[in-house]
Amino acid sequence: LLDRDLAPREQELISDVLISLMRQAEHDLRQAIAERLSVMDGAPLRIILHIANDDIGVANPVLKNSTVLSDLDLLYIIKGKNSDYWQAIAQRRQLSDGVMNVLVDTGDVPTMVALSLNDQVRLTRHALQAMGKTAEQNEDLSRPLLMRADVPEDLARRLYAFVGQELKRY
Repeated sequence: LLDRDLAPREQELISDVLISLMRQAEHDLRQAIAERLSVMDGAPLRIILHIANDDIGVANPVLKNSTVLSDLDLLYIIKGKNSDYWQAIAQRRQLSDGVMNVLVDTGDVPTMVALSLNDQVRLTRHALQAMGKTAEQNEDLSRPLLMRADVPEDLARRLYAFVGQELKRY
């Protein structure tokens, strides 16, 4: 139904029916629907937002992949949800500078690790500075951060003093 070219009113009716069905559906079915819709460019925003606010097991593929979600949608999710949702957003192939900076400003180390492991994005100056400060006390973050090609030399030298011998050899 979602692949068809429909009038806006028809699309709204289909969205209403699907959201109603999803509320009653089992977790596995909601997960399968989320997987399918996460890669559809024309998926209805209302359905994508409904899925994005579901349990993280259901929301994860939509948060990572859906191009339907705007920066504003992502910012609302970051402000209203917890670290699991932030980590999924940090794995997106495309992240605006604003969304990236808000993710880093949460101060959540697992989110920063997920962001530092995301080689599809180029970290902003703000993100690098904030992550660098946190990485000085956390080797779980300093390792993936030091392995990135876009880390400036001065930050790499500063982190070098705080990491263990194994990472120094690397």
